[in-house]
Amino acid sequence: MVTRDAVVFVVCLSFVVAGTVFPLFGLRRDLADALVLAAALIGGSVITIKSIAALLRGNFGVDILAAIAIWISVLTGEYLAAAIVMIMLNGGELAENYTAGRSSKAIKELVESSPMTARVRRNGEEVEVSLGEVRIGDIVLVNPSEKIPIDGIVVKGSGSVNQAPITGESIPSEKLIGSTVYGNTILENGTLDIKVTKNLDETVFARIVKEVQEAQLRRAPVERIADKYARWFAPIILSVAIVTQLITNNLLSTAAVLAAGIGNAARSGVLIRGGVFIEEVGKSDTIIIDKTGTVTLGKPRVVSVKPLEGHSVADVLSFAGTAEQRSEHSLAKAILEEAKKHSIVLEDPDELNLIPGYGVAAEFKGHRILVGNLNLMREYGVGLDEGLTDYVHNESASGRTTVVVAEGLKVAGVISMADTLRDAVKDSIYQMKLAGAKKVVMLTGDSLPVAEQVASQVGIDEVHAGLLPADKVKYVQEYKGRGNRVVVVGDGINDSPALASADVGIAMGIAGTDVAIETAGIVLMNDDLGKVADVMRLSKRMSSIVRQNIVFALGINVAGLLLSSQGFISPVYASMIHEGNALIVTLNSLRLLGRIQLTNVEHMARNIAKDNHHRV
Repeated sequence: MVTRDAVVFVVCLSFVVAGTVFPLFGLRRDLADALVLAAALIGGSVITIKSIAALLRGNFGVDILAAIAIWISVLTGEYLAAAIVMIMLNGGELAENYTAGRSSKAIKELVESSPMTARVRRNGEEVEVSLGEVRIGDIVLVNPSEKIPIDGIVVKGSGSVNQAPITGESIPSEKLIGSTVYGNTILENGTLDIKVTKNLDETVFARIVKEVQEAQLRRAPVERIADKYARWFAPIILSVAIVTQLITNNLLSTAAVLAAGIGNAARSGVLIRGGVFIEEVGKSDTIIIDKTGTVTLGKPRVVSVKPLEGHSVADVLSFAGTAEQRSEHSLAKAILEEAKKHSIVLEDPDELNLIPGYGVAAEFKGHRILVGNLNLMREYGVGLDEGLTDYVHNESASGRTTVVVAEGLKVAGVISMADTLRDAVKDSIYQMKLAGAKKVVMLTGDSLPVAEQVASQVGIDEVHAGLLPADKVKYVQEYKGRGNRVVVVGDGINDSPALASADVGIAMGIAGTDVAIETAGIVLMNDDLGKVADVMRLSKRMSSIVRQNIVFALGINVAGLLLSSQGFISPVYASMIHEGNALIVTLNSLRLLGRIQLTNVEHMARNIAKDNHHRV
């Protein structure tokens, strides 16, 4: 939505550009001056109103300097100087507001993408009603590939539900009668009759949206390094300006003093994009990481194939692949990928029967092939010995998902699957600790055995599993309550409240959902967890350079103040002093680029040192 401030800024900028260009084409000078004056008056009025409001709240900052400088410049006929100050301040504020507003837009789009209606059975008939009309106790009907519209309990049917948007689980959850389901999750196969247990505004999905909004409202404002200087720098500048006016009785010199001060504050605040968050991440001591999509890819893969009854690995994969060829289930896809790796040629089954909550039964060349859980085997009378059931239970306890494969009435083997770790994730965790993280914690909606298995592989210190989004926020608040500086790294809708509650939220840019990306303060555009440690190191280096830049800029401005107070420079030149500062400040800041390029070399050196340490 276009705001009034945006319209004012565009109009004023257009006037200034037109007023600057007109004389170049021989057009009337007085018209050009009038356009620039109009821009200064319109924009200056907006800044003045805001500065007075801020002053009444006890906030003495750059805005008040800008307002005074603009009106003095207007009174002395220096319209361009007034316009320059107005554009610098209003433009920067609009950019900040645009960035803040994107999170609200992402949340709005997320809500709009959720189901707006539901099919409900009433008086023996199936009717479609708006979601707001659904009541607790209603029976909602959901077909394959549809989104479940509201929270409830399955009272009829069965199916596989992709709960990743809510719980972050990497593998679809099998739902049977009595199972709990959440709104905005996806029924991949099967049909469900769901008894509604919560009103629309009480669902887990509604709470996610509410948590993000509330977290953003209660998030304590983070003070940037430049803001700390501004608290005392702005009053000093105003005091010097007043003294200058008393001594010289020259409004032009007074305006020059104010303009020079404004230039320094504006430049210091925008040296590095997202400076507030980058400053904070360097102070962090606790990193909280989501599992699915962050530590792992959220994509199951086959980790082992156990052949039985004289069969080979190829036999088991061939049977399973034949039966699963037409399935869209994520486990089926993992089996098909594994069969392809073994160069197994698969044929279509003669008949296929998908059994939601159990697996699949297929007929192929006169043989029945079963692929599914132990309940499916029992349903078809397949013989199960104690050793097999113990093996399946042990695999589940270790965080793996298993499917049993049978030909006829005999078990051919067991296929175990697990989520896929991201490349070099263990080293990424190690680098976070080297960069200053005292503790790395995993919060996940997945089961505890799965989470502990992953954590033990990558070196995570603490694990909290089986969490809903609101639970993750509670843990973030708990760690912050202990005095920790908390960074949260995540990618999904379910991570958004925690990202918003953290001191700094870091989103995975490629795999991440829009609402996670827009809620976070930092985005990893290549989904490389190693970049978290890079950002932490960069933050420490950046803070040092920012302080250097501010000291340098203050020194230049002191010289500018002395020249301004003696009338040696005009307001236009004073308002442009910060541009000269910018050149040296930018060159100093470019050293950060060299720092980033050295990161990979540093990693290699640390890895060599770590390997040597392990050998010792």
